[in-house]
Amino acid sequence: MKTKKKHSNHVLPKAQVTGDHIHEFRPPGPSISSYYKRQERLSKKKNPVLILVAWGIAATLGILCISLFAYFRPFTGEDVAAAAGNLYSLAAEEAERLKNAVLGHSPENENLTDETESALADAEANSEDETVPYIDRSSELGDIADMNAEPVFPPQDDAIYVCMLDTALGSLFYYNQGDLRWKEYLYGGSDRLSKYGCGPTCVAMIINSFTPHSVTPVEMADWSADNGYYARQSGSYHGLIPGSLSAFGLQVESVTERTVENAAELLRSGHILVALMGRGSLTQNGHFIIIAQLAGDGTVFIADPASYNNSTKEWELKLLMDELKASYDSGGPLWAVSFPSEGNQ
Repeated sequence: MKTKKKHSNHVLPKAQVTGDHIHEFRPPGPSISSYYKRQERLSKKKNPVLILVAWGIAATLGILCISLFAYFRPFTGEDVAAAAGNLYSLAAEEAERLKNAVLGHSPENENLTDETESALADAEANSEDETVPYIDRSSELGDIADMNAEPVFPPQDDAIYVCMLDTALGSLFYYNQGDLRWKEYLYGGSDRLSKYGCGPTCVAMIINSFTPHSVTPVEMADWSADNGYYARQSGSYHGLIPGSLSAFGLQVESVTERTVENAAELLRSGHILVALMGRGSLTQNGHFIIIAQLAGDGTVFIADPASYNNSTKEWELKLLMDELKASYDSGGPLWAVSFPSEGNQ
């Protein structure tokens, strides 16, 4: 006797086959597409906490940008060009350093060309002699047009300066900011000493010559930057002169009576004068020089860190007094430098 198989009414087939197609069975209820649409609608709802966090971040970034903008001042085309030049110089120096490291060059000479190494070798050979040559001075009268109040690149060819000159305090070892050894050094990490280093070069000459400390323009540039006297793309703040010289043990006084007679008397009484040449306010560029000693009737010799030639000529003292920068901060634009009262030289 055949029995019939019974099928439960609540069991549903998983799929039905019609021809070559398989039709999946979906139970009654919401479709999958409607489920995803519902999830999408939920995801689009704004979370108020997230909105507040986002606005807080945006406000913080805005305040930071405004603060940086106010601190560093608006950029001009000159700023952009200077920044690009500095970046190129840094990249070139780094590439040269890596090249020398690969070739096994010594670290102290990693940035020097063959000509530089030869010049340094000659300088070291000359330094072995007990006598250092003095600057040959002439009776030629200097022209104030040679005193550029803007930052200047010294016009001389690449050279290393090893020479002395007489001053009212004694022999001064002359430094030039365009010296091959440091002309490309970045003052404050940004500005080349050859263009903006007259301040550190002047104080380096004085400190190296009249104190027990042996310093170079590079070391004084670093000292200036570390002590807050570096001014980006402007050189040095005027406070560098009294700040650095007094820190190294010299006596520095502001010269308030800037007459020819008073300046000449200070030179006769054993002072040298640091003068800030040029006109304008602190935001404009000037040029530091040293008025070294009296040369003749109404003329003086100077030490110009940007020009060896200027340091060989006689200059009218009245002309220099008339061309001092019209600024009175930090005791400038004229300072008298001497040994301390104890007379320890």
